[in-house]
Formats: sequence, C-alpha cells, structure tokens
Amino acid sequence: MRGTSPVAVGAAFAAVVALAGCGTGSADPGGSDTSAYTDGSRVPKVENEDDIPELPLARYEFSDSDTERFTQAQARAAQRCMADFGFTDFPLDPALPGSVNMVGGAAGMLVAVAMPTPFGELDLDEARRFGYGWDPKAADGGQVKKARAMTDAEYRVFYNADRTPGLTVKGREVPGTGCYGKAATGLTKGVGNTTRMWTYTSGWAGALAKKALKDPEVSEALRTWSTCVEDKGSARYEDREAAFRDKAWHRGDDGNTPRTQRERDTAVADIECAREHNTVGEWWAGSARSQTADIASHRAEYEAVRRDQDVVRASVRRVLRD
Repeated sequence: MRGTSPVAVGAAFAAVVALAGCGTGSADPGGSDTSAYTDGSRVPKVENEDDIPELPLARYEFSDSDTERFTQAQARAAQRCMADFGFTDFPLDPALPGSVNMVGGAAGMLVAVAMPTPFGELDLDEARRFGYGWDPKAADGGQVKKARAMTDAEYRVFYNADRTPGLTVKGREVPGTGCYGKAATGLTKGVGNTTRMWTYTSGWAGALAKKALKDPEVSEALRTWSTCVEDKGSARYEDREAAFRDKAWHRGDDGNTPRTQRERDTAVADIECAREHNTVGEWWAGSARSQTADIASHRAEYEAVRRDQDVVRASVRRVLRD
C-alpha cells in the first residue's frame, strides 16, 4: 500500500484553495476518437494537440471544468458568508484593498514555464513565429478583470488574515480562515481524506512521467527524434523538454525568449521531426502504459480519490444549483 508523496503534501494548502493538483481534463469532444488507446496498447497518430488522447490518470484528476466550477462555487459560498456579516453588495471576484501591499511584486515572483503539452509544442505556425516563447503582445490577454476592491473591513472578514481568535462582526464570530476559507472547507465536507484527494494523483504523475521515458519504445522514439533534429542542423537533445529548456534561448524574468532565428529553426525542426516519426504518439503510449500499470497496482487508493472527488463535485452542484 502506498502513501501520499512527500512532495505532493507540500502543495496541499494551495490545492485546497485553487485545485492546484488539477489535470488537463476530459479530451476535446470534437477531437479524434481516443477510446481504443486508453491503456497504451496501441499507438495513436499525433500531429496536433487535438490528436493527443486522454491519459488514464485523467479519470482521477479534477478537470479544467471542475476547477472552474469549484472556483465559482467557492466565490458564491464566500459571498453568501460575507452577506451574513452585513456585506450585502460584496462582489464575486473582488480585488485586494489598496492598503494591502503584495510583497515582492512581479519582479520578485518565481515564474514557472511549462511546455504547451506534456509532450511538447505541436503548433508549427507558432514555432515559426515565436520559437519556444510566445507573442509578447498576447501575454496579458487572458487575465480576467477583477471587480471592485474590497474595503479593509471586508478584507478582514473575507480572509481573517491575522487569524484573530474570537473576532466578531455584527454579533457573529468570523470563521478562523475567513469566509473564503470557510467556503473551501464547506465544499470538501464529507471527503474521506482531503490531502489524498488533492495530491495523490498529481503527486505521482511526475514519477510516472519519468518512468515512461525509460520505456524501451519511448526511448527509441526519442533517439530517432533527436537524430532527426540534429540532421536538420540543430543541436542534439536528449528529448523534447531538453530542447524546450535549452539555456541558449535566454529566457527573461517573464519566462519568454528572444525568439532568435536559431531558436525558431530549432523549434520548427523539433515539431517537424515529432510529426514525421510520431514521437508524441509513441511517448503518449508509453505514458499510458506506465499509468495503467500504476492504477492497477494501487486501485484502492485511486478509486478512493475518485469517490472523494465526486463528493466535491456534488457539493459544487448544490452551491451552483444545477
């Protein structure tokens, strides 16, 4: 019997608030039929991101839709809690009050840059234009505008950031973690093991991904890809992630690259070779085999995770009333 990964435990608090351990979610219903490839016994043909089948672990992860709905339900529950303290016009998505200073700011933040898919980039047009980086003009395009800022009084009840014991407002005691924390706790009521639910699958996904790279067929596919990229005039890389993370691209503080001609040429060769030799299909199949074997060996733990996730989904449905 296997316990929770020590690495995963450290992410538990963030996961409770924002489903930090969520997965990629269900496959695009408009994409190709991937049902025949679930256990990795067959190799799918992958040329574009939509061709990548859903991996077995996805069944035991929160999807992107789950994450979005959890966030909506938490905001709704927190808003109702705030109304109980007299803040009847409290917004669903408030900004921080002006009196709260974010320590460090953008310059002090650690930027984590990940490949567009677990198996690398597959958009050839993007590679031709931006290499292993992205369009700097679109960097802030996905940010959602916040509603009005909280007042200091609202902030104190919403987060109870200083954890004031016995804090009362309007004759009611403020929850120890504020209305925001209370909302998250309410959505997980009835869950058998919250740490396991948030972290078990994601905690082992990284180890299984490394194991997949040692799969003989995956290793052979990556060697073939590496030779192909080298033959096209680029450096020789161990795998696609090594190409993506090459220090020669000189990523800035925001994680973006200068998008030099050499970088763009390498990114193009990377994708062309991956398509030519179906590198991603072979890599995905090895990952699926690794995950399928792990699920079979620890079926009870994975199914317990799934049951607890279903409890949360039911709580979310009740809050959103659908």
